[in-house]
Amino acid sequence: TIHDLWLERHPEYSPKFFGQWLSSRKTKRIASSVEKIVTVSHFSATEISALYGRPIDQVAVVHNGVSNDFYAVDDRLLCQRTLSSLGIGGRPYFLFVGGADPRKNHGALLEAFKLFSRELNGYHVVLVGDSVHRFGDMLATARRLGIESSVQCLGRVSQEQMRVLYSCAQAFVFPSLYEGFGMPILEAMACETPVITSNRSALPEVAGEAALLIDPENPAEIGKAMCELSNAGSRRNALIQEGT
Repeated sequence: TIHDLWLERHPEYSPKFFGQWLSSRKTKRIASSVEKIVTVSHFSATEISALYGRPIDQVAVVHNGVSNDFYAVDDRLLCQRTLSSLGIGGRPYFLFVGGADPRKNHGALLEAFKLFSRELNGYHVVLVGDSVHRFGDMLATARRLGIESSVQCLGRVSQEQMRVLYSCAQAFVFPSLYEGFGMPILEAMACETPVITSNRSALPEVAGEAALLIDPENPAEIGKAMCELSNAGSRRNALIQEGT
C-alpha cells in the first residue's frame, strides 16, 4: 500500500540524513515486484504509474473512510470548557491542521488572513500541529506578517479536543500543496464544518462538491473564500449539508 509520493516529487524535504534516494530506490524495487499496489486515491494511482512505471490497471484504489470518533459536538458547555482550556474562549476562528510542514502551506493561509484582516476583523486563526519544522515556523510567519495577536498555535491536541475544534470552527482551511488523500477534510465534514481546500493533488477528488476549492499558492483566493464563509449564510450551510 502506498499513500502518497510527496517525497518522490520533492526529495529536498526528506528528513533522512542521506536524502530520499535510498528509500526511493527500495520502494520502487518493491513496487515493481508485487502483483498489485493498493493506494488511497486515483490521484496517487496516477502518481504511482508515472513514477514507478506500473500500468494503471495494476494499481487498486481504495478510498479512506473517516473514523466514527469524528462527529459534530453540540454540547455547548463541553465546547466552552474545551475552548477555554485551549485559550480560545468564545472568539470565532478559522481552523488549520497540519503543522509547519511546508507542504501543508500554513504560510499562504496566514498571508490570506493578513490580506483580508479588515474584512475578517474579530476572527482569528487556530493552527494545530507542530509549530516548528526545519523548513518553517508558524509563529515566526505570524510575527513577520504582523498578525501574531490573531494567530494561535496549539501544537498537538487530543482527539476529544480536535473534535471540538472542528465542530466550533467557522470553517476548516486546508491549503495543502500535495496530498495522497487528505483525511482532515473528511474529519471536518463529519463534524459539520465547511471546508476550504486546494484545487490540486487528491483534494478535489476527496472533497467533491462539498468544499470551496482554491489555488493554494494564491493567498488572495484563499482570503476571498474565508470571507465568503465568515458568516452563517446560505453558502456555508450548503457546504455543511453537502459534507455530511
